[in-house]
Amino acid sequence: MHPVERLETALEAPNKPHFVHWEEKYLGPRGSFLPEDIDSTFAGLAALRDQAEALIAKLRVDLRMKVQANDEIRFNIVYDAIWDLHDFFPDFPLSRGNWDPEYKQVGILPDYVRRVFLETKGDHEQLDGPIQLALQDVRRSQRKST
Repeated sequence: MHPVERLETALEAPNKPHFVHWEEKYLGPRGSFLPEDIDSTFAGLAALRDQAEALIAKLRVDLRMKVQANDEIRFNIVYDAIWDLHDFFPDFPLSRGNWDPEYKQVGILPDYVRRVFLETKGDHEQLDGPIQLALQDVRRSQRKST
């Protein structure tokens, strides 16, 4: 919040002359960073402040309720990885696969999700539960959209 407050203070009316070189007033069109556009900059800062305050309020509720963010973060990473796979490769079967005795693995989708998770969070986890839940949710969404 402090950077927003500092920007708002810096952009107040008494400081407007600091944003224009005296020659620019006579040289032609002004860029979006000059005084005519400071009002929209204030509006953007106000929207940013509102968004930050809403997020802070939600996080305070989570802290009071002792919500563990790890499960939510874990599910979001898995869910987003599966949706991205589906968006870019719509013909790829959304399945955990079957056990392949030759390669001693279940399927490539779980490996892909685990790798995305490792690259994103820096932790290696099996993620079987979150993968299964995310696949169910994605399949449910696909049925609704068709």
